[in-house]
Amino acid sequence: MTATTSPPGKLSNRRTILGGAVGTLTEYYDFAIYGLLAPTIASQFFPETDPAAALLSTFLIFALGFLFRPLGGFIFGYFGDKVGRTKALTGAILLMAAATTAIGLLPTYASVGLLSPVLLLICRCLQSVSNGGEFAGATSYLAESAPRGKRALYVSTVTASSAIPSVFAIVIILTVSLVLDDTAFASWGWRVPFLLAAPLGLVGLYLRMHLAEPEVFTHMKAAGAAPRNPLLTGIRTQWRKMLLVFAGAAVTASSFYIVNSYMVSYTQTELGVGRNASLFMNGTAVVVFCLAILAAGHAADRFGRRPVILTGLAALVVLGVPAFLLMQTGHLAGVLLGQVLFCLCIAPVSGVVPALSAELFPTAVRYSCNSMSYNLAYTVFAGTAPYVAAWLVSSTGLLVSPAVYASSIALVAGVAIFFFLQETGGTVLEQGVETAGHPGRAGATRPPDDGSGREATAALQG
Repeated sequence: MTATTSPPGKLSNRRTILGGAVGTLTEYYDFAIYGLLAPTIASQFFPETDPAAALLSTFLIFALGFLFRPLGGFIFGYFGDKVGRTKALTGAILLMAAATTAIGLLPTYASVGLLSPVLLLICRCLQSVSNGGEFAGATSYLAESAPRGKRALYVSTVTASSAIPSVFAIVIILTVSLVLDDTAFASWGWRVPFLLAAPLGLVGLYLRMHLAEPEVFTHMKAAGAAPRNPLLTGIRTQWRKMLLVFAGAAVTASSFYIVNSYMVSYTQTELGVGRNASLFMNGTAVVVFCLAILAAGHAADRFGRRPVILTGLAALVVLGVPAFLLMQTGHLAGVLLGQVLFCLCIAPVSGVVPALSAELFPTAVRYSCNSMSYNLAYTVFAGTAPYVAAWLVSSTGLLVSPAVYASSIALVAGVAIFFFLQETGGTVLEQGVETAGHPGRAGATRPPDDGSGREATAALQG
């Protein structure tokens, strides 16, 4: 299948958004069910003699898988910059669907012993390779395809698509849990959400195969401006910007995975809330989170990237701990409101940083630089977030320690972004590597995009 090309003005907005976001939705559904089913996975893949150690081991495998995200960013970033955005994104969704379906078919510890967690780890590593090419690629694709004045809103749909799967996964898990008794759910019911990755992957494959390449990318290739090695060229010319993206992504990684992959376990094991109630409240908070992300994207298009991101960082620093204190009031309403407050704090950062990261880099190396910056941050802070949060609570006895952790990262990142990041709203995406990488112009605001998506050959050639 050969990807078609078409000027952004002739692309269906709905098709562009859906095609760009569907892979992220599928990929993060796969991650969500792992986090939501962590207590069950712990009982299936590890000895049941020490439940706390089994849960920590489950989160450790979750974290180890993230070590392979930079590999995925390198592989898919290379093909995305050299061959095409749509081809790389199609390969990413296929790999994720296959790896997640395989988890639903794995033998348990009772059947094969230590081989069971080893196979689980292999599947998690393959998932992370796929995810390493998906998120940054989807944000790059939508940023390049977005109409004038709506770039941040378009890109924010990718972040929302990474959160919505939590709600989808919660609905599926709750449905299976209500239909089956506890014995049947523990025996085989937990496999159903993983096996559903297969049909989801097929739907995503169909949509991706009908995506058009952004015109800015096709013009860049036609101009012969693609570097021989996009990542090495990007590191040489864009490393300062990559560090800024790393700082912003560190906040989104740590805080989002506390909500998405640890919160249900936290409310069950630490606050004594039942499984179904924990799932329902987390799902409700994530719905609010998704709506707030889209609102943040709209606000960033109107007021700029910097003020929206800095507002979110300040809110997380000031209100992160109070949000967790609210959850400890002993009332279900407090547990819900605390999660909602925490989600509202992180939404401005999560919703706008992806658009910022796409705007900072030139077309020729955008996929590679975006992927590597994001994936290094997610390797360090995302996969480890559930484990670190659980370890902090276990070792300190402080139920607010996960919030202290997330707020501390936000404080450090906020200082870096406040002093070194200039506004990128209105940045023209079609600049060459050498022009964009010039130290005196790093992050500089360029004339507003005219929405044509056309690329100047001279600029591409630097």
